[in-house]
Amino acid sequence: MLGAAGVFGVMAGMAGSFFASWVPNRAETIQTAAGIILLGGFALVGWAMPVMM
Repeated sequence: MLGAAGVFGVMAGMAGSFFASWVPNRAETIQTAAGIILLGGFALVGWAMPVMM
């Protein structure tokens, strides 16, 4: 379950970073939030890795 949430977090972080260019006046804020979500997703995937293996 944590692995799936992690994968979703990684995808959400990538999508947020990609779509930040659509809002140029808030791009830096959106990219920062997307980076935090991306790192959290990687952390969840890494935490669930022993269970998946």
